[in-house]
Amino acid sequence: MLLYLLLGLLAPLAPLSAEMVQWRGYDIHYTTFNSLLIPQEVAKAHNIVRSKLRIVTNISVLHDGEPSKAKVTGVNTNLLSQLFTMSFDEVTEKTAVYYLSNQLIDERDTLRFTLQITPDGQSEALELKFVRQY
Repeated sequence: MLLYLLLGLLAPLAPLSAEMVQWRGYDIHYTTFNSLLIPQEVAKAHNIVRSKLRIVTNISVLHDGEPSKAKVTGVNTNLLSQLFTMSFDEVTEKTAVYYLSNQLIDERDTLRFTLQITPDGQSEALELKFVRQY
């Protein structure tokens, strides 16, 4: 519940970093943010490492306004073309399901993300690509 509240508090930052795509009747929300934005107790509860050099990638999938489970995998590359495999942990709460990945970044970097998101009940995955600068 604390994570849900935190992400709700980040909603005013939506124009800066949160985005949404629609795919086959699903709304797929995605964002990345510095892990220091997560309060210590929430980070500890969800095994998130907090640091100025760590980011969190958050994915949520909705179908008809209701949370939907999914398989989320992905990679990202930095400016040096180094490839990093992302590991997503599912966080299930009463009214939400999130997929979170916590990773180390360089002090100033541009990351190119490529994610595959397969909502439960779908045989094909959405390939989601986006770029973030830190």
